[in-house]
Amino acid sequence: MKQWEAVVFPLCLTSLMYIGSFILKILSIRSSWAEHGDRRIDISFHGLKSGLQNLINWMVSAVYNISVWRMYIVAPLTEELVFRACMISLLLCGGFEAYTVILLSPVLFSLAHLNHLLEHYMQQNTSLLKASMVVGFQLGYTVIFGSYASFLFVRTGHIAAPLVSHMFCNIMGLPAFFSRRTWLVSVGFVAGAITFVFLLFPLTSPGLYNDRTDNCECWHTYCYWT
Repeated sequence: MKQWEAVVFPLCLTSLMYIGSFILKILSIRSSWAEHGDRRIDISFHGLKSGLQNLINWMVSAVYNISVWRMYIVAPLTEELVFRACMISLLLCGGFEAYTVILLSPVLFSLAHLNHLLEHYMQQNTSLLKASMVVGFQLGYTVIFGSYASFLFVRTGHIAAPLVSHMFCNIMGLPAFFSRRTWLVSVGFVAGAITFVFLLFPLTSPGLYNDRTDNCECWHTYCYWT
């Protein structure tokens, strides 16, 4: 099996849905420079040293932050191992069709996040209705992402594909599709979404990730996935 493709291609594909978020981030940085009265980047030795020091400090603080490990490392790793590597493989071996697996496993994946209902209701001291609405939205999002992650795993045969996408989405949060500051965010989101749909099958073609074996390029022998 090919390795680097399973990281680079799915990550690039997933990032297309965040073009609006990238534009919003760039605008935020630009506004920050404007507020400080200097839009120029300090490329002097002192400026580079200061920037490098800030980056190191951020990385050190992140290493000792349990929430960072839980959100960006432990949760994606354990969830992808259970709901993709283990569950999907068993369902496919059990005779379920690939499309059925892609639609079924995300439902179980979303139900595993019901613990957030208790967190919102008890820890944040909100009403049961409000907590249910927030968690309901989160469950809907996890179903959509779970379907996408399952699609990546079934198509590529690599756990790395949904894993890096899961980590990336946890870092980025929900894609920005609207901003009151500028219409560029919406244009970027729409352009990214259209490109995402256009490249979804080409960038997840089994032939990109697996060498041909017994005249079948698909890791699970579903050769009609072309």
